[in-house]
Amino acid sequence: MDQSSTATLSHRHECMQDITKLLVDAGYSRAGDMAAGEEFDKVVGGLSWLITATLTTPLDISLPTLLEATSISTRIALSEVLHYTLLKMDLPVEISPHQIQGVDAPVLLPVVRWAVKNFMEKRVASGDSILGGGGGVEFTKYYDKGFGGLFDGEEIARNVEEMQERYKVRGRKYRFKGSQGSETEEQKVHRCLLEYGEKMRSYRGLRGGEGGGEEGGSNSDRGFKGRKKVSAFDKQLADAQKVAEEEEKALEEARERMAAQLMKNSEELNDEDVAGRGGVGGLVTLGRGEIGVANEEYEKLREKMLKERKDRDEKKELFNSRKLALEREIAEGQRLLDKNGGEVSKAEKARAEMQRMRTEVQDEKANNAKISEELQNLSEIEASSGQKDLLKSLWALVQENEKVKKDEKHFKEECKKKMDALTAALQNMGDDHGGQSEEEKAKMQEIENMHAKISSKHDKVRQLLAQRNLQVASTTRKIDDVPTRMELIQYERRFVELYQQVALKLEETRRYYATYNTLDSTRNFLSKEVKLIDSITNNFENAMKTKGSQDEFLQQFEAILKGVQDSLSKQDGALKKKQEEVSKKETEYTSVIEDQRKYFKLVKDFQEECNKNEALGAKIGEI
Repeated sequence: MDQSSTATLSHRHECMQDITKLLVDAGYSRAGDMAAGEEFDKVVGGLSWLITATLTTPLDISLPTLLEATSISTRIALSEVLHYTLLKMDLPVEISPHQIQGVDAPVLLPVVRWAVKNFMEKRVASGDSILGGGGGVEFTKYYDKGFGGLFDGEEIARNVEEMQERYKVRGRKYRFKGSQGSETEEQKVHRCLLEYGEKMRSYRGLRGGEGGGEEGGSNSDRGFKGRKKVSAFDKQLADAQKVAEEEEKALEEARERMAAQLMKNSEELNDEDVAGRGGVGGLVTLGRGEIGVANEEYEKLREKMLKERKDRDEKKELFNSRKLALEREIAEGQRLLDKNGGEVSKAEKARAEMQRMRTEVQDEKANNAKISEELQNLSEIEASSGQKDLLKSLWALVQENEKVKKDEKHFKEECKKKMDALTAALQNMGDDHGGQSEEEKAKMQEIENMHAKISSKHDKVRQLLAQRNLQVASTTRKIDDVPTRMELIQYERRFVELYQQVALKLEETRRYYATYNTLDSTRNFLSKEVKLIDSITNNFENAMKTKGSQDEFLQQFEAILKGVQDSLSKQDGALKKKQEEVSKKETEYTSVIEDQRKYFKLVKDFQEECNKNEALGAKIGEI
């Protein structure tokens, strides 16, 4: 193997490693688990995974099809599907289906890079849309006016009142009197629920929930009635259900009596008690000091709320007064506007012009501020950078570039001025041409002739250059038409595979034809045998009646046997001939195998001699 082939294989191996690393980094971990011989499955599977994750429509390549892609036709079909899909995605790299099928790693590497880049961009865009779309949807469930009205004073107050009303603490409705130390835990819970207008509910027994036991019981009763025979377990279950229902009913009655007894020792609270004492009275489990602190905090909160309400009322009154004053000013201005329409229109124009100038000034100030801020940022970056020398040289180059631009602009202006002056001088010379002397006319004619010669020479040189460019383009096209070594190797490989496929198909077709011919011959022989047996069976009784018919029957039978023996001898001869041909082919095959072995041995010896020659050449070069 020469050095160029070794370098090509090494480059292909490096590109294949880069492709595997790109696929694994992108998330296709299966590429790292595949063996070295599964390069086609690795590349096609990775590209299919990337394209499927990027496109909205799935790719028509399934995993079983990819795993069973052992034949050439299946690989070609998969390669064509991938090639068509990549072209639809505007692939910037030129690629052919045979390069995908042949796993041309140097060509496939930029394709995989482009597919991974599209996949990462799609992933980032999808993540941003998912993260950015959740909050707005949840917010618009309750507020459909957007953010504009949320910062209005009245709107804020209304929203706060709505939230307080929605999430306010439910107040107590009753207060119980009497001692509470002898109550059980269940009685304390029941009393606490009654204070806030709730009742305890029972969920015991086999009812499965409130109101569900009676329905379940009736259904079970109907089930028992519908049966002719009831098992012992069903009877026990029905008895247990009845006992549970009775216990539950008794428990509910006891709790009703407990609730009635507790309600006798209770008193209903009014709004003042709820507002004043209810908030602090609910803290009965706290100590006396904590109750005092809570009461002080409540008073402070109440004073703060009253003060805020008072400030809000004052602001509202101030707003209404300013609104009335502005309405009066607007009415006065409208009256003056109707009185002095022309002057007002001029004033409006002047005001609009002044407003426009102010806007331009503000824009210029904003641009100046933005430029100053960018300069400040650049200065900070320059101060904090570790490459100050490089930045200084870059800044000097930028200044030099600006200076060159200014010089170029100045030079163009000077050239334009000189051209105008020369044009005017030429025009004056044309006007004064009638007054020139013969000597000046001859000199001018000589200059024009020289200019014509130089122009014709320049045109000839341009024509020669154009012809040379055409020749170069034609030669380049011819060079491009000649396939490279890698392309020739791929073509040879494809033709060999195609030849093998055609040879296999031809051999299979020949086997089918041979099988068909054999079966057809067998069918013919069997048909003849059936006809012969039927003829013997039909004519046997008639042939056995007389001596002459028996002799004739035996003669016919002997003729039939002779014909069968002749046919058998002919088939044996054909079989022997085929066996001789097979033996001859085996001998030829053995001879060819021996020649191939000798050829491989000679090639190996030649390679060893070439290696020795290269080593001797290297030693001679060193000497």
